[in-house]
Amino acid sequence: MSTDLPGEQEIPHPPASKSAVKEILIAGIVSTALFSAFLALPLVGMLTLPFLAVPGTRLAFRRGGVAGISAALLSTGVLLGLGLATGGSADAVAFALFALIVTGLPPLFAAQVRRGRHPSSAFLALCASGFFLLSAGLALRPVAGGKTMPQEIAAAFDEMTPAAVASYTRGGMDAESVARLKIVLASARAFAVKFWVGLIGVTWILSGGIALYTGARLARPSPAAEETRFDRLTVPPSVVVLFVAAGAGAVLAPTPAAEIAGNLLIPLTALYFLAGLSIICHFARKWFRARILRVGLYGLAIYFPINVGVGLLGLFDWYADFRHRGEKA
Repeated sequence: MSTDLPGEQEIPHPPASKSAVKEILIAGIVSTALFSAFLALPLVGMLTLPFLAVPGTRLAFRRGGVAGISAALLSTGVLLGLGLATGGSADAVAFALFALIVTGLPPLFAAQVRRGRHPSSAFLALCASGFFLLSAGLALRPVAGGKTMPQEIAAAFDEMTPAAVASYTRGGMDAESVARLKIVLASARAFAVKFWVGLIGVTWILSGGIALYTGARLARPSPAAEETRFDRLTVPPSVVVLFVAAGAGAVLAPTPAAEIAGNLLIPLTALYFLAGLSIICHFARKWFRARILRVGLYGLAIYFPINVGVGLLGLFDWYADFRHRGEKA
């Protein structure tokens, strides 16, 4: 017997499989569009890079890892096809592998959270795996006939520096300021050439954090997404030992070992900055109801020397447990 009220009609719903395919297509198209923005306008498109994996990660929280990784594979396939159509096969394959790592890893670890893994543990594994794969891939570029990363970075600075100096000179900058600018750019060049691996790690950790936690936020009310909240991010005490050892090695070890330690210390510093920022986020949500106040506070935390204090907050959380102490206060 029908229980519909008079005048009521049952609204047909699309099958779950069709809905999942539609979401995969949309997520893949959005990721491809974000990649296209980066390729068309590299400087502006750099802002889109941290968000490349968000659509697939959101989908992984909602429908599982197969759906999220399928979206990443779809985007990678489109980019590979475009690369093969417009350039050399080696460059196209290299770029497709980069796209697969960037868009595929966050959904993979989001799926692990769905299967019961702790979100902070999944995030740390995401940071470590992406850091290793990207660094190894870029280090192996000469095998495919490309330049080494130090050579690429040095060439980029050598091309950028004269243009920047000329631009500031035309803008009326005095000679002393121009000289200081040259010194700053030369120091930045030397630092980037020496610690390019660590800088890759910083970029990946920040991008991975945006991908995982933004994807989780957009996927709510999925139970796994509800558990994956940035203000609950914690770093285990064992990482502190690694941080201290890297710091000591960067200062005390001889040159080759010191560079290796420095390249490890830099991304660990970024990780502890995120951990400290998550503590601030935890209390900001509790104390500041107005979102604009919270956004202003997060923006302020980025600036030096406040960002150093934020990093120290994350570093000592294993001992002080600031969230627990704040709840008792």
